[in-house]
Amino acid sequence: MKTPIDELSPAEYELLNKCIAWHVRPFRQVFIEGLATISQRLRFENLNILELGATARSTLSPFLVSRGANTTVTCYSKGEISKLDETLSRRCQQYGLARERFHILQADIFALDQNARFDLVLLKGVLGGVNRQHDQAEFRKAVSNCSSILNPNGQLMIIDKARSLKVIHWIIRRLGKAGKNEWHYFTFDELKQLIPSGFVKTSLASHGVLSFGDFGGGICQNVADYLDEHYMERLVPLEKRGVFSLNCAAKAPGTVA
Repeated sequence: MKTPIDELSPAEYELLNKCIAWHVRPFRQVFIEGLATISQRLRFENLNILELGATARSTLSPFLVSRGANTTVTCYSKGEISKLDETLSRRCQQYGLARERFHILQADIFALDQNARFDLVLLKGVLGGVNRQHDQAEFRKAVSNCSSILNPNGQLMIIDKARSLKVIHWIIRRLGKAGKNEWHYFTFDELKQLIPSGFVKTSLASHGVLSFGDFGGGICQNVADYLDEHYMERLVPLEKRGVFSLNCAAKAPGTVA
């Protein structure tokens, strides 16, 4: 059976992996499954997309532009803008992308421009770091801010780390860089509480069990990915996997949920 990822050319698939940059397989899977809720063919002609919290190492916008979108790419600090610009310019040169389809700026998720409107607001590896005290009210506030700048029928996509099996969560908290720095790993119950009112449809995807961090590629990463794909993800339920995408479709004015 043909899957959405089969729509990609080899160059687009390569670009997608470069855009994700680290912990590639589980993030790639949840990203594509999330995008497929918007377009099964992964075509986004002239959609206006806001990507929050991009970095020079990992920004999904080049892939989205390769599939027809226009993107506003934001980073945490003004000091990151020049590095992000270099990355985007390099991707444009390598893959023949139109540089004018990218707009770069610094943005704070708690102080977004309420006059702006987008068809898709995208967060990859952002939400779990906006409050290191694990305050659910702050996470809900961030999600509400993002949903407030969606166009009618727009979508919000959150890609982040989930709370996996107990033994894996224990390892991440004690040995992982993000875990030791109080990154928040969401449970599925917490994710359900994040969804603001006014959304008519939500979908949730999750992947990754043994591939629970950035192993730097190589044989360890390949073995973990293989075991996940062929064994672990058949045994471990969705709510106990390590990477998720939460997609929320906004209700158009005048419609009934």
